[in-house]
Amino acid sequence: MKFFVSADMEGIGGITSWDEYEKDYARCRRLFTAEVKAVCEGILASGRKVDRIVACDAHGPGQNLMIEELPDVVLLSRGSGRPLMMMDGIDATFDLAFFVGYHSGVGTRASLMDHTYSSRSFHRVRVNSVEMDEAMINAAVAGHFGVPVGFISGDDKLTRRARSEFGPGILTVTTKYAASRFAAITRHPDRILKELRAKAARAAARAREFKPYRLGKRRPVRLQLEMADTVRADTVALAPGAERVDGRTIVFRAANMLELYQTLRLAAVLALAGGTYL
Repeated sequence: MKFFVSADMEGIGGITSWDEYEKDYARCRRLFTAEVKAVCEGILASGRKVDRIVACDAHGPGQNLMIEELPDVVLLSRGSGRPLMMMDGIDATFDLAFFVGYHSGVGTRASLMDHTYSSRSFHRVRVNSVEMDEAMINAAVAGHFGVPVGFISGDDKLTRRARSEFGPGILTVTTKYAASRFAAITRHPDRILKELRAKAARAAARAREFKPYRLGKRRPVRLQLEMADTVRADTVALAPGAERVDGRTIVFRAANMLELYQTLRLAAVLALAGGTYL
């Protein structure tokens, strides 16, 4: 069987702000790698015949995970400019996806480092009128390929939303309990790692029980982006296919989730470029 692991950094234990990355990146990187390693170890201990594990370094420019610390069967997608970025490496041959260290969407109350792809660009992201976070969008990308998500870890607001959106069968690990955007009560790493291994093993063992996450049959898929300000909206509105709804809102229509994901990435890049004029 083949397993895909998408790993972000905001939702790992022991970290409460982006400022920590700047001050003590080496420590944050070790914590991040340890959590991904624990999930991969759990998959390998599941009793399933594991043909391949592909891990995707999904945080920032994708240069955080230390491949030498991961099990030697793991292939690692890393670096910037990858076609699917947070989901790079996934295709229809995978049996199950795991999301590690994820966070809540922009505007979630009392949730650590809440944002949706770009905290400086997007105030709200909707797909087919449903407000989305990164886990939901990435799960829908996996669903485009027919791959279900069976496991997710992050802070308490993230795991609560995941159980609500993906169903009670999904395996979740809560790494910390958020009090605000930059404060939390965090669990000890040893306890987090133990639970990650155990629940990743259970998810892999149950791989055939999960169903792909899909957003209905509406076509084309409608992407609505409420930008952080009108300057960024001005720039994103220049993209082909953009429909300017109001001062900050842009709508795109895509043939499927894969095309939508690529449009979202393009909008984020354009918005950051537009922000340089502020």
